[in-house]
Amino acid sequence: MNIYGKRIHFIGIGGISLSCLAKISLNRGAIVSGSDIAVNEETKTLESLGVKVFYKHEANNVLGANIIVYSSAISEDNIELKNAQELGLIILKRAEFLAKIASEYKTTIAISGSHGKTTTTAMVANLLISAGLNPTVHLGGEYSKIGGNTLIGGNDYFVTEACEYKDNFLYLKPQISVCLNVCADHLDYFKNLQNLRCSFKKFVNLNKNGIVICNADDEFLSKLHSNLTFSTENRGDICAVNVYEYIAGKFAFDVICDGATLGRIKLNVYGKHNIFNALATICVGNALNINFNVIKRSLEEFSGVDRRFQEVGEINGAKIISDYAHHPDEIKSSIFSAKMIAKNKVIAVFQPHTYTRTQSFMGEFAKSLSLADKVGVYKIYPAREEKIEGVSNITLSNEVNKIKKISSYLNDFDELIAFIYNHCKKGNVVLIMGAGDYVNVINKLKFDPKA
Repeated sequence: MNIYGKRIHFIGIGGISLSCLAKISLNRGAIVSGSDIAVNEETKTLESLGVKVFYKHEANNVLGANIIVYSSAISEDNIELKNAQELGLIILKRAEFLAKIASEYKTTIAISGSHGKTTTTAMVANLLISAGLNPTVHLGGEYSKIGGNTLIGGNDYFVTEACEYKDNFLYLKPQISVCLNVCADHLDYFKNLQNLRCSFKKFVNLNKNGIVICNADDEFLSKLHSNLTFSTENRGDICAVNVYEYIAGKFAFDVICDGATLGRIKLNVYGKHNIFNALATICVGNALNINFNVIKRSLEEFSGVDRRFQEVGEINGAKIISDYAHHPDEIKSSIFSAKMIAKNKVIAVFQPHTYTRTQSFMGEFAKSLSLADKVGVYKIYPAREEKIEGVSNITLSNEVNKIKKISSYLNDFDELIAFIYNHCKKGNVVLIMGAGDYVNVINKLKFDPKA
């Protein structure tokens, strides 16, 4: 798709994916504009690069544009989208535009899965950088090594997250497909787990002539066609054995490939779940014939992505950790990881993401949160949704208290700040979780001076 000299207008340009695609478009010689409802770090960066950003959706914003790209968060009755339709402009969904960009690279590496996509995409990107392969990267998070969510590299390798929401990943035609795990999520769209699994099966089947990498420990994925598998249970082509916790919350393991020991890796990121992300990365390295010593070095130096169990500082001797967890399984994993490093209590602060997700997983959220010693539930981040009667942070907090009386609901920003400070005691871990706007709290906290 030749976009040189074309004006591309992104509706929802402040989103993590669209902002990345806007930067790639700029690099390819396009004239870029966009709209969003509020200023954020991404829109500030884009404006510094010369992008015109409108902070209100208006019909005239699309005038002069050749191509309109819009995110999944934008409704079909958006005033800009409707005017673009009336003007007969080329209109593409985010996923369609991503696929067109990806198709211009010799090798697209697409990372899919219910959990772990962003971390694994960053791990793979780091591996390709370490191997001197100069990848272009589209990331759903901020990774300091590439200076944010985008890396503009060469035209040989394109590394991207492949999001299943609304079947978005089915537009891609990757040469290397990675499937980390599949579990019930995005049920506002898929309705049930069977439909979600059907979508992942279609994603795998898209890759007829390339390499499919699957988690052999995932009951569903283990039954799908794959060229390479990974496992912690000695079921895959590449396995982690002799796993041990070499420092609180961080793990080491031996790598076995087809029965032969390749070497030992000591991960520099917290959480046992990252072993799976690392194994998937090793499989990508294997598929690209990258020397194991390069793989080992890249994984051991990898220090994580922002907001993925990220230690942001200490207050009164309590560790403050920011985490993107917004699914019950992710919350459970994060709390377990926090328990490994806490010398006292784990305080879980959680902002539910969307009303439908909260409604669908109310019981599961409560069970996962009850694993903490104390819980604060902040008001729901609605994203694209209207309020659902009877679904709120109060409802979820009450469900937690039915299991264990440890939860409080927090209805405004000041209450959230006060709750965090009240539980900052030496040896505690305060785990702040969610995918919404709670993250603004991090900038308001006053951390202990670093030693």
